[in-house]
Amino acid sequence: MDNMKFLLVISLLISNIVFAKDIILYPKFETEPVFTSGDAADDPAFWYNQVNPEQSIVFGTDKKAGIHAFALNGARIKFIPSGKINNIDIRKDFKFGAKAFSIMMGSNQDNNSIIAYLINDQGDFDTYNQNEIFTELDSVYGFCLYRSPKTNFTYAFISDAKSLTINQYHILSIFPLKGSLVRQIKTQSTSEGCVADDETGILYFAQEDEHSGVYFINADPNTKNNDIGKIDLISKKGGFINGDTEGLAILRYEENKLLFASSQSSDDFTVYDLNNRNKFIGRVSVGKKNEIDGISKTDGIEIFSGKINQDFKYGILIAQDDMNMEKFNLKEKEIQATKVNQNFKIVSIDKIIDEFFE
Repeated sequence: MDNMKFLLVISLLISNIVFAKDIILYPKFETEPVFTSGDAADDPAFWYNQVNPEQSIVFGTDKKAGIHAFALNGARIKFIPSGKINNIDIRKDFKFGAKAFSIMMGSNQDNNSIIAYLINDQGDFDTYNQNEIFTELDSVYGFCLYRSPKTNFTYAFISDAKSLTINQYHILSIFPLKGSLVRQIKTQSTSEGCVADDETGILYFAQEDEHSGVYFINADPNTKNNDIGKIDLISKKGGFINGDTEGLAILRYEENKLLFASSQSSDDFTVYDLNNRNKFIGRVSVGKKNEIDGISKTDGIEIFSGKINQDFKYGILIAQDDMNMEKFNLKEKEIQATKVNQNFKIVSIDKIIDEFFE
């Protein structure tokens, strides 16, 4: 019986590898580099302009300085110096009187707080008075938001690198920003990347180091089931991830739903079918195109599904690039070999839709 089980596991693993897709995408645009050098750019977020989709905004953190806002073509629109902002996330449809707005929050490593920014319906964003929740954590790190389909409550998940925990705060008010710690999830190693599915009420989170992998747990704090499930692990433990697992993002298309995870040491993303028992279905990488280099050792990623313009008919993927390179001339020959400050690559997801769904 043991031999039969072993053969079954091996056959399933081989079938996953054989039928898995390996897709190479190419960037449409790249953002201007962040202002600070070294390991600085980290996590992107996307704000969709419902009135004028062409004016949608790509946000990106400079974890040594603040938040950048970029146009769809990568041009910088605005920078707000606001501290060591590591990870960010956005939720829309908040109201203050008759005015609707979106809220962007993030982890501020300067003072171990959750910081908030307002985004109005025209895409203008800024800080405001009393816009931080000061946690009692020692080393805040990863961050994502969740809106419960059961209660419509908004929650913030913020990880702590020292205590190896993910801490869930119920956002009680926006003006001023107030929150209450409602749950602490213990992890086995450092966790940064996370994304919550507001439809199914599931939090997906990554772990790094020896427990590198993709995990999930019920996102509602009052659930009876607080068990942590595994989706994938690093290759030396039989999984498909190489090195640290970093950013996570969900791609939605019609009734389909895919989870992307940054496999940092292989410079690509592993892909899982959330509607088919979280099955591994392939890898996606982003290569060099013309003057824009490909991505490597990505931290944060973001995916928006839906038509934006002719460049992004099905949606957009935004990924941090650790080794941002630009061309220089050497004896009248162009060589792409000069490392400059980090940035974010902006990619159409059209080919992903074609390859996985059409």
